[in-house]
This record gives sequence, C-alpha cells and structure tokens, in this order.
Amino acid sequence: MRVLILSDIHSRFDVLKRILESVDVDCCFICGDLSDFRAEDVFVISEILSEVGLKCYCVHGNCDPEEAIDYIEQSGMINLHCKSLPFENYTLHGVGGSNYTPFLTPSEYSNEEMWSFVENFIYGERNILISHCPPKGILDMTYSGINAGCEVIRSIMEKFDYIFCGHIHEAKGMYKNGTLVLNPGSVISGSFAVWDMNSNSFELKNVKDFKNFRSI
Repeated sequence: MRVLILSDIHSRFDVLKRILESVDVDCCFICGDLSDFRAEDVFVISEILSEVGLKCYCVHGNCDPEEAIDYIEQSGMINLHCKSLPFENYTLHGVGGSNYTPFLTPSEYSNEEMWSFVENFIYGERNILISHCPPKGILDMTYSGINAGCEVIRSIMEKFDYIFCGHIHEAKGMYKNGTLVLNPGSVISGSFAVWDMNSNSFELKNVKDFKNFRSI
C-alpha cells in the first residue's frame, strides 16, 4: 500500500493533476485547505481523484468554509473531522480547521472547540492523526519566526504513531521523537509526500518546473 499525502491545495487543480500524474499510489490523505475560500471546489478535487481511482481521506483547513465539511461527505471523499475510522492496521483520526490566526479565515477555532473535536476519539493499537494544524512547536514555524501550531494537538500527540499535517506551507519536513510528524508541504508549491506502508518509508517530493503559480 502506497499513500499519497497532500496538504494546502488551495484550489490549484492544475498542480494537483501534475502530482497525480507523477506518482503510483493506492489512496490519498489530504490535510486540509482543499479550497481557496470556495467550498464548492471540494467537488472538483473529488472528481479529479475519482478520475485516477484514488480513495481519499481528508479534513478541512482554515481556508475551507465550514460547509466544505458537508461537501466532502457529499463528494464521496471520506471526511475524518472529529472521527476515528479503521485503515489497514491503523485507526485514522481527523481534526480540521486551525487555532486562531491573524487572518480571520473561515474555519478557525478556540482551544475549547479544538478539544471538543478530539475528546471522543476512539483509539486503537496503532493510530494516525490527519490534522490541518501541526502540533505547537513542531513543524510550525512561519517565515516571521512564529510557532503557529496547535496546543491541543501537541498535548495529545503521544497517542499517535504518525501525525500528518499542513497549514504552515514553509514548514515542510519530518520530525520524530516517538511520534513521527510529517508536513508534506503545500500542493501550490508542487510539494507532496508518499508513504510506502510495506517498507514503512516516507519520501518528501516536489514536482518541478511548474509555471504561472498563483500566490495566496
């Protein structure tokens, strides 16, 4: 089983298609910000993934309006927000949106709300968290030097074998101290990751030579 890990698509369907053309994978995790403030773009992403036969598990991000949660389910993708679901030999858990930012984006939540999203998780022997936000202090440093991660995610991170996250585009990378935390980078910059579950190996990749990127 090979899993494509994506985050921060921000409605860049052209880049998503190029990434899909470059990989041989069996399913997909999306760590939020599917759209650039247009919830209906979820349906376009679902169609693109369906064309290549990829089953997709995802959460919404802070730039996805909250109606995107319903649209994810209507589209045929699997909405993980606030849920615990079986996946191979793991239990998948999901939390979407983000803690508060200076930008007043559509899906930002207080710590109390973030706690309400995770407090009813049902843990298995091996657990994966798909989160838009990284844990506070881990793969969360912005260009301005601020650690913008989520305190709630940090407080529960030891419950997981893996945390796949996004949100901070510039914090692409992997961190391991018991729990492995991975930020695949943003799709809008051509970045993604592949997890080969058979060898339990991870690759951080980038599709080169894109032109005419639209900044967000």
